[in-house]
Amino acid sequence: MTNTLAELGKQWDDDIVPVLRANSIGKMLMPINTELSGKGLGVLTVETMKYVARSAAAINYDIQQDIEDSVDITSSPLHIPVQQDDVKIKRRDWEAYLEKGVPIENDLALDMAANIAAQQSTLIADGWKPDGTNYAVKGMYQVANNSVTGSDFDTYGNALATVAAAISELKQDAIYSPGYNLVLSSLNYAELEASYSTAGISEYEQVLKMLNRDAAPGAMPGRVFEGTDLAAGTGMIAPIATQENRRFFDIIETQEPKHHLWFKDGNEESGDIMVRQVGAMIPRFKHLDSSGKDNCVCTITGLDAS
Repeated sequence: MTNTLAELGKQWDDDIVPVLRANSIGKMLMPINTELSGKGLGVLTVETMKYVARSAAAINYDIQQDIEDSVDITSSPLHIPVQQDDVKIKRRDWEAYLEKGVPIENDLALDMAANIAAQQSTLIADGWKPDGTNYAVKGMYQVANNSVTGSDFDTYGNALATVAAAISELKQDAIYSPGYNLVLSSLNYAELEASYSTAGISEYEQVLKMLNRDAAPGAMPGRVFEGTDLAAGTGMIAPIATQENRRFFDIIETQEPKHHLWFKDGNEESGDIMVRQVGAMIPRFKHLDSSGKDNCVCTITGLDAS
């Protein structure tokens, strides 16, 4: 019986992969660090090197010998939190599964995966406040060192002007990317989708083109996302989640969500079935200043009607 639980857990680990991919918006905003990820729950912290911003490169006819910067590098540990969801399956429902193969528990595993993916997306975009007030982990919105004030997206043209201003802020700090991602609160995302000119031109499509104006011909890597964790009237823009853009930020996922199934109180005869799904990951930013801010994200405010 215990072997059945273990085998089912492995099956569910495979079953939830599509759900995690479809619902992990956060992982579409930042790239995965493949070297540091996948090392298991036993990794409690990871060291991160903070490289303070440097001056620009130089141009000359000869190699210069006296233009070097002093690179201020500091190391600090990132404590990796776990994301967890627990469910109890009543014993008679479990017996019905064994008898008839009714896949209700598989559906439950998919729901659990969606829950964890939502928590991970929140962690990446908006951080984590264990006490509801103080951030133990700062997300993209909290570390943003750039900000612009936009205008209500109810009026055609305001979104285009706002996005152009935000991208300009990033480029002033040499945050260049072939595409940028725009994340908007649910309210403003809906306003952008519904915004059309008097000639019937979709502002959403125009914004999408602007996010990808530096992309290769025909490519549109930058996207517009609905950020359900962002407050109405706000948004943010950052470089796309490519491996090349790991120089700005990355995700360290020491364990993708996995299952553990066991009998409650060890009672294999009549105990309920306990199901736990656990993952562990944290977002990391590469150029935080002394106040914990990073130039690679630009927040947008002022999008609510005045």
